[in-house]
Amino acid sequence: MADSDPIAFTRGAADRIANAVRTVEIGNRRSGGIEWETQVPALRKVFRVCTFTGAWDKNTFHVVTFRNITTTPNTTTAYNLFADVNSGDTSASNVNCAIAREGTAWYLIAAEC
Repeated sequence: MADSDPIAFTRGAADRIANAVRTVEIGNRRSGGIEWETQVPALRKVFRVCTFTGAWDKNTFHVVTFRNITTTPNTTTAYNLFADVNSGDTSASNVNCAIAREGTAWYLIAAEC
């Protein structure tokens, strides 16, 4: 059936639709009508445990890798508002940290010392 073809109802389908309309029309006119369930959006993660490599200075962005996520992309960029982390050891790798989302931006909230 092409999109432009008219829809044809059988007599049985037309009777069924007519009966449904009659039932609604003779029903309680003060009722609220059909209520649909509210769909709850999937909860977005706002806290993640990650790792990073090297030093992470205050007031800079750094790429972090999500722990326990093997699919790609498994990295994001977060901003450090609070303190220099591992500033003395720029070769440090897989340093554990925690990040949190505010709106669409990620921020460092804790890091391994």
